Amino acid sequence: MIVPGEVQRASYLNRSVEMTGTARLPTVLRGRFLTLFRAALGQGQTAVDAYRDWRASEPLDAADEIVYRTMPLLVATIDRAGIVDADTRRMRGVVKHVWLSNATRVRDLVEANRALASAGIAALLIKGGALFARDESYMAKRMTGDYDLLVRRAEAPRAIDVLRQASFRSHGMKVELFSESDYDRDIHAVAMSRAGFGRAIDLHWRAIFWLDDAGFTEELFRTAERAKLLTHEVLIPGLAEQLAIAAMRPEPADQKEMVFRALEVVHLLENYGDKVDWERFRSIVTGYNGGLFAAQLLDVVAREMPALVPDGLVEQLLRDGPPGTSIELAMRAVPCAQRTPWQHFWVAFFGSLRAQFKGPFRVLDWLRLPGAAIAALDASAVHFPLRHDAILKRVWQQAAAATHPLRGQDVWFGQGFSIPEDEGRWTDHQFAVVEVPVGGQMQASAAVELAVIPFLPPGTESFRFAAYAGAGDILQLIAGRNDPMPFKIALNAKIVGSGTRKIVVALRMLDTGRPMDLGHSIDHRLLGLFVKSVSVNGVPVFTPAVAAP
Repeated sequence: MIVPGEVQRASYLNRSVEMTGTARLPTVLRGRFLTLFRAALGQGQTAVDAYRDWRASEPLDAADEIVYRTMPLLVATIDRAGIVDADTRRMRGVVKHVWLSNATRVRDLVEANRALASAGIAALLIKGGALFARDESYMAKRMTGDYDLLVRRAEAPRAIDVLRQASFRSHGMKVELFSESDYDRDIHAVAMSRAGFGRAIDLHWRAIFWLDDAGFTEELFRTAERAKLLTHEVLIPGLAEQLAIAAMRPEPADQKEMVFRALEVVHLLENYGDKVDWERFRSIVTGYNGGLFAAQLLDVVAREMPALVPDGLVEQLLRDGPPGTSIELAMRAVPCAQRTPWQHFWVAFFGSLRAQFKGPFRVLDWLRLPGAAIAALDASAVHFPLRHDAILKRVWQQAAAATHPLRGQDVWFGQGFSIPEDEGRWTDHQFAVVEVPVGGQMQASAAVELAVIPFLPPGTESFRFAAYAGAGDILQLIAGRNDPMPFKIALNAKIVGSGTRKIVVALRMLDTGRPMDLGHSIDHRLLGLFVKSVSVNGVPVFTPAVAAP
């Protein structure tokens, strides 16, 4: 049992981690990230030693985002220790502008909030902005990268239109080309600003990138609190909810995000730890399958500042999840781009398995485990490294059975595709799905044609892929450098659906590549086919000219 308010009791689990070597959690923060975290928030000599280790390991000229955003805390450490070196003056110069930079960025936030409110769209300030609204003094202690506003998923397209009408422009994404499917995939926010990227507003329709659950968003709005950021009234999450967002957000492979969120958690607990409803916190992170992530982040905090984390909480969160924690932790510690096919599969499988249990894993849940494992296996089939043709057919079946309440009449690029571009869309996974609504047509099949351009980097003469549309056999294709482009894929497609009728085309790319790996670009996407157009029975349903909804 976790007793609310017991923030002064040190966690036995976390105190004994390094002494006994029997902890269930490995050390999550590593290398310079752990050093910087300790230098920023460590206690006594630990912070001083970490600061000196950091200064000895890299010049200030090599400072990156994590250094600049923690600079006020690093300067506070050297002030307490009386340290002065050749770069101290430069560091103080950076810190002097932190509050002003954060305060100046508020203007765009206020204008965005005002525009959304005028349109009847509720917006919740989350992450660093919510921290500032809860305690304005923190605006001088941390530089925020942007301000984050959360709106409901159903209102996201209209919210973007409202901000565009208020002279906000997007950065890095062509939001004017978005279709409904773009809001239901791995995109969870867009950066928008009236004054350049340095003062961006991140407009979210999911508070946490991996948590696609409208119920969580509704819960955040239901328990929200009113606060003031400088002189402006804003809506922020409740304390337990704000803590949960920070704790559940980062994966262990994202070391930079782990540091930022750990700093946020420490500040919340140092100032409001006695007001946190820990049972409420546990209910949120367990009920929304975030206990594993929350346990890792709280363990980072508890190792360095054990008095902030209630006794036994980290271990309790781990016990609340289904079996497989240690395997999933090991897989998620590997950066996504470096994972093997089997590691990708196990990450997807255990993530799907956790999603089957909405609450602590109890004794009777062992009876449900076999069925949950089968469901998780099916949900993660797209990542299975073997039997690719069978998996392609299963991907088609899953898409054929799926419904999208907010679909509209757009072609649906909801799985395996990147963001829209002027001339079409790239696939960015091994498997991708195109869904085309066909209205009330009652015939059994239709002729579908996709015009595509394969990813053919220098030295590559051909690109292999497969396509399946529910009728006939899987089509195995090779697009060569000397073939006419765009390459045409012609399929006899089965029309499915009892209500809204649609066509589903599933693609499997065999020769994908990342521009980053070729040394030509920082683009890390796993590119395969660039879809330029889609036609049904000779009628274009997707072309660059009609890419916008």
